[in-house]
Amino acid sequence: MKSMNALGAFEDWIISQLTVHYPRFWFTKDVRELSEGILKRLGLDGVDGVTCLVLPSLPSVSRFVGAIQEAGCPGDEVIPVQFSRPESLPSKTSWLDIYAIIYPYQYFDVAFQCWFLTGDGISPRHAAFCLTGFDYLQSTSSNPAFCTTGPKSLSMKEGKIPVLPTSETVERDCVKQDIATLLQPEDWDQEPLSPGDVFLYPGGMSAINAVARTVENMGINSGVVAFGCRFDESSFLYIETLKILEQRWSDLAIYKKGGDEELDRLEAFLKSGAQITALWVDVPSNPMLITPDMPRIRRLATEYCFLVLIDGTVGGFVNIDILPYADVLMSSLTKMFSGRANVLAGSVIVNPRSTYYENLHRQLTVSHENTLFPGDLAVLYRNSRDYVYRVETTNKHAEIIAAKLASHPVIARVNYPIMTTNSHYERIRRPNGGYGHLLSIIFRENETAARFYDGVGIFKGGSFGTIFTLSTPFAQLSTHEDRCRLEESGIPSHIIRISIGMEDVDLLWDTLFKALEMATMRD
Repeated sequence: MKSMNALGAFEDWIISQLTVHYPRFWFTKDVRELSEGILKRLGLDGVDGVTCLVLPSLPSVSRFVGAIQEAGCPGDEVIPVQFSRPESLPSKTSWLDIYAIIYPYQYFDVAFQCWFLTGDGISPRHAAFCLTGFDYLQSTSSNPAFCTTGPKSLSMKEGKIPVLPTSETVERDCVKQDIATLLQPEDWDQEPLSPGDVFLYPGGMSAINAVARTVENMGINSGVVAFGCRFDESSFLYIETLKILEQRWSDLAIYKKGGDEELDRLEAFLKSGAQITALWVDVPSNPMLITPDMPRIRRLATEYCFLVLIDGTVGGFVNIDILPYADVLMSSLTKMFSGRANVLAGSVIVNPRSTYYENLHRQLTVSHENTLFPGDLAVLYRNSRDYVYRVETTNKHAEIIAAKLASHPVIARVNYPIMTTNSHYERIRRPNGGYGHLLSIIFRENETAARFYDGVGIFKGGSFGTIFTLSTPFAQLSTHEDRCRLEESGIPSHIIRISIGMEDVDLLWDTLFKALEMATMRD
């Protein structure tokens, strides 16, 4: 099978050295084994020109099939196959029911781009669970050759019912209640936000896609705005969110330089009689850590009747009071809420005070797919027990580190909420909130940035919000095309993003300082 990863700019021999990676960026060992088992069951192992993807739900199958068929030619077969429990297995094993799509190998890149952007793929834990019961499953398909029965049954001597690691319900209810409690606005004199307004998804990108589909289902076919922010140089929405929006709305208006000047331009545009229907924004932005004027955006949305859709992943639930400015708030729970870099999850919260609440809540309820695997949910629940403590600790550490980095002569600028658009951030910061764990560094010279990143003795990877400090050469992980777009929007190719962890802050600074000093040494 083709090297299954989203790091297309790298050679296979490099990718082959990876033992773990972000599950949305490649196929993990359990996912690969399940895919290979499906191909073998269907008599396709070793068959050139054919491969498969494993998905957890029928709607996700439809989305993938549509994407591949759109890129394909007439006559190319994309065949869904359903694997399901026989009647002899109890209902508590329902998570064994999965889907596969069999498609021409030549469309692998299209299929993987869909996996990468939608967050629809099966999770590693879900795949591992399915492997324990795969030999019981029967398959059905429009292709008779793909209709099979499993080689095992419970009546056989070796028959054993696969066991879920959790009951699911308790953890799901607790996580939703926790989020609802944490998000309670400071100035709302009412009952706490209802857990019924919180929707859980198997990842942050899955949550963002769900909101995008909901907006479409509400009949919003144009007038969508992607809003960024400006501080000396510009920033915009997380680039993968931007791709999702561009796929759906061909007339998407992109305010790359955001900020007060472009808010002036947006307001003038609205006053001229023009209309927009929805505005997407990250608060703060990633990786520039810039906060727009959210009260002003909310005022414009109320006056001119458009949705405000906020990704609050970087700001989190503890530091900022952001729900009053949103109609819908999205967050990747993979990051700080979990903190351990061992599970993917996402959330969508509908603001009950939104003018559009009834429609939004109804659409999300109808379309919601229960695809967050119970095993992942159990890990998320356990990880999040110390969420508030971790936020408070990393707030303190990051503020110390940001100040020290900003004073170093080889660094041109540190992006951190207190150093970028502090006045806007202060307007949404909770009374006991801090400035977060995430910062980014722009060096005076590209070569210094490269030497620092290569030499610094901290973990490296594409996520953030972990209990351990994690660094990322943000732009370098993008494709050449995306790097060009980042450069155009003021995100330098040599920017280094650092997520501050729970380590002793003095030891962490010592590690960073040594790397800075080494990076300035000339051969």
